[in-house]
Amino acid sequence: MEILKLLIPALIILVIVVLGLGVGIFFGKKKKFPTTSISKNKEMAKRNITCAKHDELHACGIKGGCCGGKNH
Repeated sequence: MEILKLLIPALIILVIVVLGLGVGIFFGKKKKFPTTSISKNKEMAKRNITCAKHDELHACGIKGGCCGGKNH
């Protein structure tokens, strides 16, 4: 019986926290995630960094871009 006195309030607090996080994520401002694809990331392009697939195609003499990005 002693365990229920601790377990029930802990579960109630846990449910409130999870619901609060869910509401914050669902109704919060829509934020854009940073572009992680190397071929589409402007900062990577500034540093002339390409993806491994593009490097392999270039090394084999095959023309074409990588991952849907621009042809380099």
